[in-house]
Amino acid sequence: MEINLLKQQVEAAIGVTLKESEMGMKEWNLLVRAIDSDPAALLKVNGKYVWLYKKNNALSTVHFFEVDQTLLTDTEAKLIGLLLVRARESVKGHTAKKDDESRSLQLGEWIQERMDLGELQGTVPEHFALKPKLQGSFLPFMLSWENRAGHEVVYTKLYKLLKSYFGGDLLLIPLKDSWLILVSEALLTELREESEEGTDAERDMLHALCQGLYELIANEWMGSGCHLSVHELITGESRLLEMAVTLYESLLIGRLFHVSEYIHLPWELRLERFIYSIPEPERERFIMETGRHSGIFTDEEVLLTLETFFEMDCNISETAKRLYIHRNTLMYRIDKIKQETGLDVRAFQDAVLMNLLLLLYKVTK
Repeated sequence: MEINLLKQQVEAAIGVTLKESEMGMKEWNLLVRAIDSDPAALLKVNGKYVWLYKKNNALSTVHFFEVDQTLLTDTEAKLIGLLLVRARESVKGHTAKKDDESRSLQLGEWIQERMDLGELQGTVPEHFALKPKLQGSFLPFMLSWENRAGHEVVYTKLYKLLKSYFGGDLLLIPLKDSWLILVSEALLTELREESEEGTDAERDMLHALCQGLYELIANEWMGSGCHLSVHELITGESRLLEMAVTLYESLLIGRLFHVSEYIHLPWELRLERFIYSIPEPERERFIMETGRHSGIFTDEEVLLTLETFFEMDCNISETAKRLYIHRNTLMYRIDKIKQETGLDVRAFQDAVLMNLLLLLYKVTK
């Protein structure tokens, strides 16, 4: 509760005006040495009840309320003192939260500026308040929205939600159109102890973390279309910019090539990143030379069939199960694709070529 609002409410309740006064901090400290150590202390000065409500360190002054002792009982004065102490603590807490947000915004603006300039190396300026917190090891996530719902998300609400999910120390850093989340290494250490060892197991664990976070955010913002990416553990700030660019590209490329998905992992997008890096004239020439029948991708059934087939590592049985169709129906579709393009996706070379054409179609359309 704000001090001024509390003052108005107290005055209305007791029918007495609280006078606002000011004195030097040294004079105040000499006068009342116990006021901060004992919030319930009843301070009486020159026949008046006195309550501290603000210190101005820059000007070395103290602001306080005072009222004649004859107008209140000691019990009433103590109650007012306790209410003012709580109000001061509330203001301090609110200011601290605003300071945290300002520090995160400062770091986010620096990261975004370097990303826009294409700089992958650089150290956080020494005067940044968050620099000491970047010296350890942390697990980085990046979160974005595909619609305007992301602009309605405020720092405090999202931070509280993330804190409830990860249950440990984290930094929430706002970027231009996304949020960078740095989670303490302790979270990954705990999960490692509960899971199998190995790179694949750890990546599965990171995917599961993204999945759980997506479901939490989707429920909180009513399925607002968020997208998530995660990077493997990094240590110190030396790779901070490189990591941020990797996550940002993963979200961009993942949404471009896999429009129906919402979790985009860097290690699953290597081929897509390569295709995306090819200059547009070269992509168009490749399509003209090898993919004259790429018009088949405009058929949604063909597109879904091929996407699922490659996702299932070209396994006929698994693809048919995922599509909820009979194996013979899938074989019929594959034969039809072969007739129209001359490419049999059951053969390795043709499957590679078809997959490249499919990715090129997505990035050029």
